[in-house]
Amino acid sequence: MKRPTGVILSAVVLLVASLFQLLMAMGMALAAVMERKGIGASGLPAAHSGPPTPPWMAGFMYVLCGFFIALAAWGIATTVGLLKLRRWARYSILVIGGLLAFFGFFSCIFSLFLLKIPLPAPTNVDAAQAQTAQAMTRIVFVGIAFFYGLICAVGVWWLVYFNRKKVCEVFNGSAEIIVPSRRPILISVIALLNLIGAAFCLPTAFLPIPAAFLGWTLHGWEKTLLYLAFSALTAAVGIGLWGLRQWGLRLALVMQAFGLLNCVVFLMHPLSFLRYNQEVQQSLNFSHQQLPERFQSTMYSVSFGLSALLLLAIAAILIHYRKAFAEPDEFSQIEPTKLL
Repeated sequence: MKRPTGVILSAVVLLVASLFQLLMAMGMALAAVMERKGIGASGLPAAHSGPPTPPWMAGFMYVLCGFFIALAAWGIATTVGLLKLRRWARYSILVIGGLLAFFGFFSCIFSLFLLKIPLPAPTNVDAAQAQTAQAMTRIVFVGIAFFYGLICAVGVWWLVYFNRKKVCEVFNGSAEIIVPSRRPILISVIALLNLIGAAFCLPTAFLPIPAAFLGWTLHGWEKTLLYLAFSALTAAVGIGLWGLRQWGLRLALVMQAFGLLNCVVFLMHPLSFLRYNQEVQQSLNFSHQQLPERFQSTMYSVSFGLSALLLLAIAAILIHYRKAFAEPDEFSQIEPTKLL
């Protein structure tokens, strides 16, 4: 069967993005090796004028390297599946498109919000050039917003294109009768996001970084216990949503409510998160110049405000698709229909 032009173009874009992920993985691996051996960018032993880098930083870079490799493998496998017109590849690129649209949209909005925050004048720039430096910084933010907007546009394109009837028929076969998936695509995206979040939260429990919990900063075993519990609950949400279980829906709504409460607490007390951020930088031995507290508080308030809107949007999606979370005996009454 002839491949549609849009499928070929999507495969090319996805392949390029996957190769870029591999390049990122190579960069992380190289940085980890240089960090572990104490080699500077020039290839000679690095001369550390500031505090030493934490010993676990190289291991963290290796973890990021593995993450980028996993993303690249997912993209390359989906690319091959698209070119072979495999049905699973259509589902895969729909999930990838949803993730791109999701992260691209909120990252673009956050970058545009940063434009509204009064930028502090750089201390190492002459007062006469401060306005020019601030203008250049705003241009950078506009470029970042445009980049994330482009990513969001690609995600929306894939969501729309691969849900078209003619494209579905190319992957499914026009005369084929199949049982449609009971799981809405947005529920699949939310489930995968929770599983990915759980995977990232688990190693964080063993890093010497404090945790923020309802305005408090936790250390030691309290921090470890919190991250382990949160990782387990997030993984349970992902599994429950993927299986369309009623308990998964309820647990997901409870987690959204908890996240919303956490955002509200830090919105009402932005200085508490500012103190938490300072403790994180101290644990990482970062000794760069601090931005003004007012600027940081405004930036954190915008971040938590967008996070609260995101949590409300996820809760609205879960409530909208609540009928999909039926009991197993109710699924048996669903008749096979043609998948569009």
